[in-house]
Amino acid sequence: MAIYTDAAPSVAGSVIMLTTLAFLTFLARVYCRATRKSWGVEDWIMSGALVPFAVLVAGCVGGAFNGIGIHNWRLEQPENVHYQADGKKFFLIFEVGYCAAIIPIKLSISWMLIRVAEGRKVYLYIQYVVIAIFVIMNIIALIFILINCVPVDAAWNEEALKNGGHCQPSHVLADVYYACTAVNILTDWVTALLPVPLLWNVQINRNTKISIVGLMGLGIFASMSACVRLKYTVAVTAQSDYLFGLANVVIWGFAENAIGMIVGNIATLRPLFRILRDRKTSDYKNYKRSPGFNSSHHTGAGGVFSRTYELAEHGKNPTHITTSTVAGDGRQHSFSDGDSDRQILEDGQRPGEADIVVSRQVIVAYG
Repeated sequence: MAIYTDAAPSVAGSVIMLTTLAFLTFLARVYCRATRKSWGVEDWIMSGALVPFAVLVAGCVGGAFNGIGIHNWRLEQPENVHYQADGKKFFLIFEVGYCAAIIPIKLSISWMLIRVAEGRKVYLYIQYVVIAIFVIMNIIALIFILINCVPVDAAWNEEALKNGGHCQPSHVLADVYYACTAVNILTDWVTALLPVPLLWNVQINRNTKISIVGLMGLGIFASMSACVRLKYTVAVTAQSDYLFGLANVVIWGFAENAIGMIVGNIATLRPLFRILRDRKTSDYKNYKRSPGFNSSHHTGAGGVFSRTYELAEHGKNPTHITTSTVAGDGRQHSFSDGDSDRQILEDGQRPGEADIVVSRQVIVAYG
């Protein structure tokens, strides 16, 4: 059985929605990187983040069905008393998953910026400092969470406390939360704003710059989630309706991680956006079939490469040029210079579907 009322549906709904978006964008990331053979270190790091992220999801969804978000008066009923311990247990899983997942998620985004920096020492040093700060702080927070109660199950099991277990005063862990949240907010802002000076002088068009900066700037939403979570964390330590108050802490803590993963994934999807744009502006299937330098299918009847020669007519003004195109079937067609566009687009072909015709021009002048 499960208890699923009060704020619990909000917890489960928000977590499931953001999890779906995170995994969909990750699958799209894998597709883009694998098809373009551009898989990098940051992709391996984000892949590794899926394990602690799954732990985080389990803590949130499990908590939503086992006491988190439920008012005390419901939990005090005899048939629901055990959910008080279950809710605290799942909240501990949430805390561990939060600290363990946010490290590789943020590290993947930072490593992407390191690759973009391409040897610019100032930006590299800034990013290395950012990485060191949030990795160390979140590891410290994770250690404090695990050793806050000895044994660990004393965090939710009153019997363990009666049998000699103990926990640190609540303000100790609260101070660690505040410090960890402050560091994550600061590093989120630095990571989100760093692409602005980094791409300022890069030789790419303005729209591309704006799109890259905009995508990376979405990380600010993750820091906003951290700010909201901090507000509810402060409030929950001072209220008696503890598990009900944890609902907002869980929602916004999970959102911080999920949005970070979504932003990191979306930043790699420009090739997919380009494909979708091309599908709207042209027939993408024909575009993929159009031959290039490595294709053996050439223009001309029967797939034989056509040969085009431009010669001055004998006895005519040498500036008047006619074109003779000899195709594979032996037929000869004559076109003036003004007909070249129609030759490329003949037979109803649209731009992007025709091959490039190699043309040799010979001008013969007579005295």
